[in-house]
Amino acid sequence: MTNGPLIGIRVIDMATDRADMAGRILADLGAEVIKVEPPEGAVSRSLPPFDKNNGESLYWASVALGKKSVVLDIEISSDRARLEQLVATSDVFIESFDPGFLDSHNLGSEQLRALNPRLIYLSVTPYGQFGPDALSPATDLTLEAAGGLLALQGDGDRPPIPVGYPQASFHGGVQGATDVIIALNERAASGLGQHLDLAMQPGIVWTLMNASGYPFNLGMNPPGTCETRAMGTPELMPGVKFSTVYPCKDGHVIASMGVGERGARMLAKILDFADSEGMLPADLRAIPWATWQTELVEGRVDAATVMRGVDAASALFMSKTKKELMAQAVKDDFLLAPFYAIDEVVHDHQLEARDYWTEVDGRLHPGKWALMTRSGVEIPGPAPKLGQHQSLLDSLPTSASPVHHEVQRKGAFEGLKVADFAWVGVGPLIAKALADHGATVVHVESVTRPDVLRLGQPFKDGVPGIDRSQFQANFNTSKLGLALNLVTTEGSDLAHRLIDWADVVVESYTPGTMKKLGLDFETLSATRPDLIMLSTCLRGQTGPERSYAGFGTHGAVLGGFGVITGWPDRAPRGPWGAYTDFIAPRYGVAALASAIFERRSSGLGQYIDLSQVEAAIHFLEPLMLDYTVNGKVPGGSGHGSARSCPHGVYQCAGLERHIAIAIETEAQWRALRAVAHLDAFRSAEFDSTAARMNVRDAIDDAIRTWCAGQDAFTLSRQLKEAGVPASPVLYPADLYEDPQLAERGFFPILEHGVMGPTPYDGLMTIFSDAPAGPHSAGPCLGQHTEYVLREILGVDDEAIAMAAAVGALS
Repeated sequence: MTNGPLIGIRVIDMATDRADMAGRILADLGAEVIKVEPPEGAVSRSLPPFDKNNGESLYWASVALGKKSVVLDIEISSDRARLEQLVATSDVFIESFDPGFLDSHNLGSEQLRALNPRLIYLSVTPYGQFGPDALSPATDLTLEAAGGLLALQGDGDRPPIPVGYPQASFHGGVQGATDVIIALNERAASGLGQHLDLAMQPGIVWTLMNASGYPFNLGMNPPGTCETRAMGTPELMPGVKFSTVYPCKDGHVIASMGVGERGARMLAKILDFADSEGMLPADLRAIPWATWQTELVEGRVDAATVMRGVDAASALFMSKTKKELMAQAVKDDFLLAPFYAIDEVVHDHQLEARDYWTEVDGRLHPGKWALMTRSGVEIPGPAPKLGQHQSLLDSLPTSASPVHHEVQRKGAFEGLKVADFAWVGVGPLIAKALADHGATVVHVESVTRPDVLRLGQPFKDGVPGIDRSQFQANFNTSKLGLALNLVTTEGSDLAHRLIDWADVVVESYTPGTMKKLGLDFETLSATRPDLIMLSTCLRGQTGPERSYAGFGTHGAVLGGFGVITGWPDRAPRGPWGAYTDFIAPRYGVAALASAIFERRSSGLGQYIDLSQVEAAIHFLEPLMLDYTVNGKVPGGSGHGSARSCPHGVYQCAGLERHIAIAIETEAQWRALRAVAHLDAFRSAEFDSTAARMNVRDAIDDAIRTWCAGQDAFTLSRQLKEAGVPASPVLYPADLYEDPQLAERGFFPILEHGVMGPTPYDGLMTIFSDAPAGPHSAGPCLGQHTEYVLREILGVDDEAIAMAAAVGALS
């Protein structure tokens, strides 16, 4: 790559498999990433799946693309000295060892930053550098439990299940790369580096969508989850209960027919389709299905008739293939998506039309996770052989970087001006990241077209209201709220004025909408070559399915997460909520922050096309390679794992209380065996993971018997202290009582204009030397309209009054 936005940035990557993705993302953006490996090689070289042709790790082939490899043994003083010399000329240092490990080798943050004050030092650990759980062992499974995601997933008559491929490490790695780029922007102003203390547990909390808002605002966990999970999906209205997963002719689809006003309209559209196919009973044709909820409440339709309509929709699905239903969803704007298996993702015609897949070293990989028009993402060369770039160590400098004087530290994006036309999830979260780091972000909405999330639970005290949704407020912290009706001439004029003021524009409308409004990048950049604009939607700005307007729930099943998340003997369940909405923003902020960083030197802006599905697929990249190389197509894995045994979720004392336990090393197995008294498996023949896999069911039975009747929290603490990765399966309500999250101040209390003081989800990462984090609650609709118009845009009183009179400010 010659034009990446991070060209000239040198990164020393000593991450374990907890954070391999951090260096990978930085390499994709043009940084020189030097992987420092021990003599035996990085652990990730030994992780499955493996290439059937040569035995190489396809996990390593995914996470190490574009990196350079050198070998240094930090137990040897001469190698430590060479590492220090390398650090002296570097910009970034990434590590994910247990807290204190590198300090004991004189390679900690304070030691290396004293050597190189410009160094950005990223530490990625399960729980962070301090707090009661800082040294607790953890795995991806136990982190999904500790972050609350496990409690929300799976079938109610069986224990909760994780996402079907380990996710916590990818969330931590990509967020780590994003935070490094944010810190590079701050360093461009201050001249100094800092320590980034990233905890993976809060990254899982952020995947809960709106679930974390239920306990404080409604005094409960989301219905049909946690302690009420055995009850299943709650009734939408008395006698009316919708499923979300339906069988079709060749698999399953997810259909959101009962979700709000649009869900009601979707049922009407589907039944119109059924009627056109001759599959709607004659007596159901006269029902006004677009308003069935009102008809039911007012007694003109009964619940049994509504459920007959749902049955007709189900019969229609059974008569069609996944591809046929997806085509109809694109054509008629259905909230429906097929559960694509990995092979179907690879052969998806939308991805093919966008030329997504990329060949690297003879293997087909997922392609660019964002399309940038001028200086952006490139999929770099193959993963390196061990020590392939050892010659880099032959010409190291002999002196450290000069010490810089202390300066006033501000937020990374202090002074940056952002026009935020995004709504729902991904776009608002991207703009929120800029706001939380100091940018002035103006969020544009209209009473005639409010953010969909304003209509979503949880509402403060259970009372619906456009300014009472914690869902929306949590996704829009630190922003200013401007009410602007863009379909009016005056509203459009003010939108142009806002963009003239802005450095960055973020939008997430259906592709083509901004062009209709005269606010597309081609038009705007003609007079603003420095403008950076990011557009995000589920399928991208081009291709035959660009107009598809689903949510992250649909993105998850289109991207392959749905089929693998479930039990092998049952229909797939898919991850909780709009799962891809919490992957794509991490990539989006990385792309946007790198474009902002690059503009500091070039003075030029660019356009970013972020397909949420394309970005999210990278969290399954090893499975994609397992198919493209080995032809393997995984299904639902339940509690199965290719790298851990035991690896399960076990019932404890109390209603729906469980504990997650996962063993990855021989030391962890010996510790578990000692605590759990697994006498039948005391022989050394069970010390290897492969041997335990052969008797996995018997081990699970023994652990299940041992856990039954024990308190999950007490048992978890006992196991952690013994060195066993474990966690109670926390509910959203438990998160507010979690000592580790409390110690790190994860839930700041912010004052909302209507809801009052309310806890908000905080950041994964503590920035040591620059302000970071939510500093104000999400705005009420139009809360700052007059301030923005007068103080920011300089609009006079007469023009404001005229705009208000014609409805442009509502």
